[in-house]
Amino acid sequence: MRKYGAAALMVVLLMAAAFFLPEWLSEMNDRQLLDNPSIQIQEMEQEGFAESVQLTVAEKVMLLRAGGLTAMELSHETVEGVASDGGTDIQISLFVSNTESAVLKDASEEEINSYNEEVIQLWNARMEAARQEVLNLQALGGLPMLWRDSDELSYTGYGELIYMDPDTRMNFQVYRIALSHEPYTLSMMIDVQSGRILSFTLQWNWDKAPNWGARGASAFGGTWRNYWGLDSVGSGWYDNYTKSILEQTESVYRSEGDYDTHGQVAFTYDGQTFAVPLGCIGIGGRTYIINWNC
Repeated sequence: MRKYGAAALMVVLLMAAAFFLPEWLSEMNDRQLLDNPSIQIQEMEQEGFAESVQLTVAEKVMLLRAGGLTAMELSHETVEGVASDGGTDIQISLFVSNTESAVLKDASEEEINSYNEEVIQLWNARMEAARQEVLNLQALGGLPMLWRDSDELSYTGYGELIYMDPDTRMNFQVYRIALSHEPYTLSMMIDVQSGRILSFTLQWNWDKAPNWGARGASAFGGTWRNYWGLDSVGSGWYDNYTKSILEQTESVYRSEGDYDTHGQVAFTYDGQTFAVPLGCIGIGGRTYIINWNC
């Protein structure tokens, strides 16, 4: 009889512990957090007005195409440099606009040097990141073969912009940079948060048409769908018209003279379909340009 009584008491105690113990532990944990608060330090990257809600790259592309965004320049510095041997040998010049010059007018020499060094380090890192994005896209078919990792590149950084939706206050930051290696110059707008290229302008001179490889530009649409994280690309995107924009820019000039041709590629994301503009320009038989999402 005592055995049964002890067993019943044990069951009651276990039931009570199962009911009250989690709540007690939770209360103790909350109290410990209040007594010993932890401070999380964010990275030193500039943050937007609504940074607590992170937009995906796909959402940023859709916002750019929807229109209605307001753009504001965050910085105006121009940084120029040359990188060779995969970026191991870098020479950089810094040009500061009148706006920054006014801000630094009363700064000490040490403060000015410190500011310039920070700007140079930032843009050096951006150049390296942009170079790698280009190499990845080349390998996948999202860009033609422009250069190899060992090629010497010159670059120019053009400052930062913040795009904001005035209705939702959703925003994201971009920077603009151009990479050059004869005969190509690739100017890009790059998302600060993800490092992904959001748009580009590719320019070259006569008789130097970029090489898309044996498959031509047939992987272009699918590559950018995956690169931006979209759901699908229109099944008929690689028609003769789009193919001529990407692959036959110089041929079009020889048959038609100066031209400015506009097309588009349709994508779908989260149940919405939108078009990304694609165009090419031929000028005077000397300059050719392909624009993507510009």
